[in-house]
Amino acid sequence: MFHATKDLPLRHKAIIIFLIVVIIGGFLWWFVSIYHFVTVSQPTYGGQYTEAFVGQPRYINPLLSHSSSADRGLTNLIFSGLFDYDENGLLRADIAERFEVSEDGKEYTVYLRQDVMWHDDEATTAEDVIFTINIAKDIAYGAAGVSNEMRLIWNDVRTEKVDDYTVKFILNEANSTFLHNLTLGLIPKHIWENIGPEQFQLAEYNQKPIGTGAYEFVDLDIDEVDDLISSYVLRSNENYYKGKAFITKFVINFYPTRAEAVGAYNNGEVSAVIVDKKEHIDALSEIAQKKSIELPHYFAIFFNQTKSVPLAFDEVREALSRATDRDAIVQEIFSDNAQSRYSPFADGIVGFNADEQQPGFDRDSANALLDEKGWEKGDDGIRSKGDARLSFTLHINASQDALVRVAEILQNQWKEIGAELHIQEHDKGNLETNIIKPRDYDALLYAHQMRFEPNLLSLWHSKEKDDPGVNYALFDDKEMDESLTNLLAIQNNDDKNELYKKQQQRLKGEIPAIFLFAPKLSFMYSDSIKDVQVNRANLSCDRYTNVQSWYIKEKRVKK
Repeated sequence: MFHATKDLPLRHKAIIIFLIVVIIGGFLWWFVSIYHFVTVSQPTYGGQYTEAFVGQPRYINPLLSHSSSADRGLTNLIFSGLFDYDENGLLRADIAERFEVSEDGKEYTVYLRQDVMWHDDEATTAEDVIFTINIAKDIAYGAAGVSNEMRLIWNDVRTEKVDDYTVKFILNEANSTFLHNLTLGLIPKHIWENIGPEQFQLAEYNQKPIGTGAYEFVDLDIDEVDDLISSYVLRSNENYYKGKAFITKFVINFYPTRAEAVGAYNNGEVSAVIVDKKEHIDALSEIAQKKSIELPHYFAIFFNQTKSVPLAFDEVREALSRATDRDAIVQEIFSDNAQSRYSPFADGIVGFNADEQQPGFDRDSANALLDEKGWEKGDDGIRSKGDARLSFTLHINASQDALVRVAEILQNQWKEIGAELHIQEHDKGNLETNIIKPRDYDALLYAHQMRFEPNLLSLWHSKEKDDPGVNYALFDDKEMDESLTNLLAIQNNDDKNELYKKQQQRLKGEIPAIFLFAPKLSFMYSDSIKDVQVNRANLSCDRYTNVQSWYIKEKRVKK
């Protein structure tokens, strides 16, 4: 080539070189195009995922992890239950292969998969199921950290081994929500059977667990200066019955505060973090993928009509609801990290009925309603009716800045219709012990925990009016009680939806509370992590639904 062009002018040489480059580039473009046409990208094994947790792990044990989000997160990765929740927060079979329910709804027969192995390669059988539940119901393990709530769930349930892979659960009363209890992670009998109640919390398996989940324990690192666990190292379970996880190394780093966890993401120490403050979310959104995961839990203003005279008037509660601009609250405080709620039911929750929600914001109709019912404004702008002044006190948790701001916005919104709201802030302990427990409040801003497949009995049945019940509005409605009780005896989904509709109607008509908003879980993670599928989660740890499908590495294979 050099000799053939040595006598050519420089301009001609440049043209020839350019043409050669174009030809070679075109060839490469066609080669790459054909390669991509005849192949497809798919996940492959490899890569490391590192997430920031807040707090310290103590008990990586499904029977002990109830009080710690760090424990619950690790437990979800390492252990499995007979059932779990899918990417929309709905119940599905996990270790269970199938189940049957007796006609009277009192017996559940569950058939286990026969390919489930513990991380130490022992088979998972019906013996492990029965062993786990016997510990959950044994009062001797209460002092060892098994919660009283868990014991009450299982106390009246009898278990029978039908064969090595079949278990029968026998209930005293029909309970159509029973399968949700079977999301409890199983522990291995062959590991724990010789560890008694007095040693249960102290066993090394609480920090070096053996489960059946997508990931298994490898190692933990301890900060020798502070004598705290700094990280957990997990690896993908080669024998996981749903298929080996694509991400082969899963690391959890622990930080004392949320701010430090966020800082770890900013510094590149971790590839994922849960964020709970709008300013942190806004900052991280520029450098991370964001998954807004819907939660079923809601915050509401619960009215104690036995304590406050004006709140006992139906028109006052309705007017306050109409004067509440929920969308403005969400936009100002949470942006897209929460959604407005007008009922315990919302889109995505089983049984949701759009026609049976509390009315939207309409200040004019709120004022008109109070005018019609004889609530007159005084010189100070606050309404009265006879001796009743439209004034009451709202009690809140002072440590939650967002709730303080919500209360202040409500104070201004309700003043526009002539209602005077006093805000009483408390530390969490005082609020729960001296205000909520004795029901000593006019109104309470607090949360109700729910599932996407709801059971409102513990939240709204009259028998839950007193502590330790969570019927914070002291709602006592015969129709509601009947609907909640009857739901437990029904398996048919259409019949269930009719009862769900009735529940929404009662809460809409009586307005024992004003439903405000439901927070979202803001999960921030590196764009190298693919196929995080979860859209809705009943608990934060449920974000690991389908974690075995997450991937970092890819390869191309022939179509």
